[in-house]
Amino acid sequence: MIGRLGEVFTLVPQRRTLALVLVGAALVVLIVASPAFVLLALAYHAGLAAVLVRDARSLPPPNAFSASREMPDPLSLGQVQEVLVGISCPAAARLRAAVADHALAALSPGARELDGSFDDGGFLILSYPVRPRRRGAYEFPALDLRVWRAGGWWLRQFRLPVATEAVVYPDVLAIRRWQLTLRRGVRALPGQRRARPPGAATDPAGLRDYLPGDDARRINWKATARRDGPVTTEFEADRGQQLMIALDCGRLMTAPAGHLTKHDHAVNATLLLAWVAQTQGDRVGLLTFGDRVGTYVAPRRGLRQVNRLNEVLYRVRAEYAEPEYGEALAYLARQVRGRSLVVLLTDVLDAEASSDLVAHALRLGARHRVLVVAMADPELLAALRRPVLTSRGAYEWAAAEELTGARRRALETLQRGGVQCLDVEAGRLSPALVERYLELKERGLL
Repeated sequence: MIGRLGEVFTLVPQRRTLALVLVGAALVVLIVASPAFVLLALAYHAGLAAVLVRDARSLPPPNAFSASREMPDPLSLGQVQEVLVGISCPAAARLRAAVADHALAALSPGARELDGSFDDGGFLILSYPVRPRRRGAYEFPALDLRVWRAGGWWLRQFRLPVATEAVVYPDVLAIRRWQLTLRRGVRALPGQRRARPPGAATDPAGLRDYLPGDDARRINWKATARRDGPVTTEFEADRGQQLMIALDCGRLMTAPAGHLTKHDHAVNATLLLAWVAQTQGDRVGLLTFGDRVGTYVAPRRGLRQVNRLNEVLYRVRAEYAEPEYGEALAYLARQVRGRSLVVLLTDVLDAEASSDLVAHALRLGARHRVLVVAMADPELLAALRRPVLTSRGAYEWAAAEELTGARRRALETLQRGGVQCLDVEAGRLSPALVERYLELKERGLL
């Protein structure tokens, strides 16, 4: 009896059902005016009750339904991905349905309610997009399901407990896209360069006499002229270089830039750069910092190192604190042995506000190749591109021009000191950073 009562409480009348109930109520009122309407009212209510009971019994009970939820594991930060919802009930064949999933706002679901119909086998599969805005673990607790028969009088509404855990990591889809495009032999990113493969012979090791079959491009023409006979240059295998990524987790990195914060754009770019660097045979390390040094991962080669960095990036968070560039870069200088490419992912306001960054980046540049990467605000750039039609627009343009000019002067100060700089819109950070790394690799500037 309890089960049946539970099933009754899941029934919700359709609008047409409420309209017929109102008609029955009107007949009851007419009985007060004239007893002649008693038989008509009784017949109407008996027929209505029979129709409603029959329609209610045609809807399967809640315990007849089973549900599942599938999604990428893990989800990639900032990327549009699909969540599949599957519901099965043989008795629900050809019934109409509406499904509401309890996706959290941090995942930016594209739809709150999905409509569909069960097929002849009683299966229903629906999908909706999500675009995660924050890293972390999230739980989908349940599904709300509403089923009804076309032309019916009731709909059954209940909740299916389908607990699913979703984990949002940095953008691993970018790595998969890169792998796929490399297999197809096309460019993964606009302007992608083909750097020397790991282990390629790139460092001169000496001279020897030319032998049949040697690459003619390796003939040393100056030595050939001196010896009066063909001489070729021998090369030894390139052992790879060292890349250190310093990730700023300070206040300016918390600023929104499109769907993500600047810090999250930097996290995605760090993971992709680390993966590309290991494909080139380079050792990759990571330092995170804010108002103090956070996590330090010593540089190593291989996919295991990329997985280790991915775990660190999954947990790192930006804080509302001013970054201590001096402490971070001094710590990096003590830990890193041998000349390295140091990529500093940060933001730059102006020369005065970034004086600490400028001073310590120039000092570090005496021992290492330093690349300072600053992310431009897309709204600021949009204000510069908009046509000036009003006085308010003129003020906005002037303010945006003043800020971008101050950034430009700060970066010019770094470049005059021999520090490489990359100023790029936050949404284009990953491809631009990889392109610059491959350019430095190709030119032998690491």
